[in-house]
Amino acid sequence: MDELLAVSRSGAGSVVGLKIFFAFLEVLILAAGVYIYRNRKAFFGYKGVEGDTYASANLRMIMVVLVWIHAVIITGLMIYEI
Repeated sequence: MDELLAVSRSGAGSVVGLKIFFAFLEVLILAAGVYIYRNRKAFFGYKGVEGDTYASANLRMIMVVLVWIHAVIITGLMIYEI
């Protein structure tokens, strides 16, 4: 029992748990990126309605891709830094 308390107080178990959590989160973020890439025409394609242009359709896609890239980088840094 004392060894278990020593490990929990030192934080060694929580570091491994956090690495596993962020690795799982990274896999989910990468899978979401693949899903969005495969369905990009349905999500970000030109709809042909009034007020929608090809430029606004591309801008919507670029904004989502930028957020996705930042999420991948920050999550990777969290795995590395912990």
